[in-house]
Amino acid sequence: MDLFRRKLSLHAKITLVLVAVIVPTFVIVTLAENKLTLPILSEEIRQIGIHSGKTLAARVESGRLLSLPSPTPAIENVMQEILFAQPDLVRVDVLVKDPATGGIRMMASNIEDEPGAPLPVVTLIDTVLSEYKTDELGNGLWDIFVPIEHQGRDIRGPKRLLGMVHVMVSTSLLARLTEALWRTQATAAGLSVIILFGVLSYFLRKTITSDRLLRLAESQNLQLTEQLHETQRQLMITEKLAVMGQLTASFAHEIGTPLNAVGGHLQLLKEEVSPLVQSSVDGRFEVIQGQLTKIAGIVKGFLQSTAKPESQKQLVDPNRLMEKALGIVTPRVETMAIELKRQMNREMGPVRVVPLDLEQVLLNVLNNSLDSIQSKMLARGGVRSALRLEVSTETVKHQGRDWAQLSVYDTGEGIRKLDLKNVLKPFFTTKRPGEGTGLGLTICQQLIQKYGGDFAIDSKEGAWTKVVIRLPYHTSV
Repeated sequence: MDLFRRKLSLHAKITLVLVAVIVPTFVIVTLAENKLTLPILSEEIRQIGIHSGKTLAARVESGRLLSLPSPTPAIENVMQEILFAQPDLVRVDVLVKDPATGGIRMMASNIEDEPGAPLPVVTLIDTVLSEYKTDELGNGLWDIFVPIEHQGRDIRGPKRLLGMVHVMVSTSLLARLTEALWRTQATAAGLSVIILFGVLSYFLRKTITSDRLLRLAESQNLQLTEQLHETQRQLMITEKLAVMGQLTASFAHEIGTPLNAVGGHLQLLKEEVSPLVQSSVDGRFEVIQGQLTKIAGIVKGFLQSTAKPESQKQLVDPNRLMEKALGIVTPRVETMAIELKRQMNREMGPVRVVPLDLEQVLLNVLNNSLDSIQSKMLARGGVRSALRLEVSTETVKHQGRDWAQLSVYDTGEGIRKLDLKNVLKPFFTTKRPGEGTGLGLTICQQLIQKYGGDFAIDSKEGAWTKVVIRLPYHTSV
């Protein structure tokens, strides 16, 4: 079966499905149509027999054939006319009441019975009767009795029953009609299936071809989009490195030279101090030397920040990076006088990322939250009540895996529902012109996805916004 599936093309598979659906459908419809048509045709044949019997009865009564000296030849002539018009009538009898005996006797018939053959046991009737029967060979026929009545001059008076017409009409016409109907329907169904199959196959081939071209175009478009994003990312990194390189060179020149001079003079000063005084100022020398070392470390760290992030992936504590990012935005938080809440899981282990990447993401998210809170504060006229910023770190289970989750929640102005699905797209921003480029959240998402993580935003307009960052977490590291 697997080999069969692999060898068949999509067109062949859909063709088989069409055949499997269309052919049984036509068969079912044809069977249902015949089941509905047979009773209708059978009723039509019964009506033919009744009409023939009524016609003969009317001719006999209107022509006063029964009052003729020899009525049988005249009645048989009328029978022949009716039989010629309706060849499916297998038997026609005219039965009348014998005035002498009061019984029923055969006046005329298209069938010559054997001498002495008994008449059918019947009684005169004043209404039309019909019954479906089968003969010795199993052929179906309708057995019909039609009364022959004479209406006197008084139309309102009762009719006088003269006799009755007995008609037997074969349903062989029904078999012929059914067979012809089957042939017609089978031919029509076959032609319909062929035409429908041809039309569907044509449009199917067109659709498959169009779908392939569309998929190819989508694939090419996706590749071009990925190339564009990668080019943009590389361009931003290149610009960042260029700017940082210029700043580093200037910083190293402006700070490094005086720093070295201060360190050198400090060492000379330490050597020139007399042993008697040295014991009392050693502590101060150590403090000054420690601060100089710290400044040198900051310069060195700044120099290292210009290196490409891919070469700096390491195990880092998410709590430490969150606290470091908070430390950078704390002056702004204090200036805005809003509530800051921390919910840190101090027992969670490290994650393997580039520290600068995660720090950049957290700073971007925190600054966006503060911008949103500030916009809401300005809209309120400076009212700060119920404005707060919440950050948290924790380990969670998501899609059967362990994740380190970092969350930033603010009660700012929120994001409109229509904008929420677009905030991660490049160059889309809800800020006023000149306040944002629309690349911050896009870069954050790309940085997190680079480590196999997830970057999600949820928000309610005018109420709150929550950003959730998930990174793969391995308890063994």
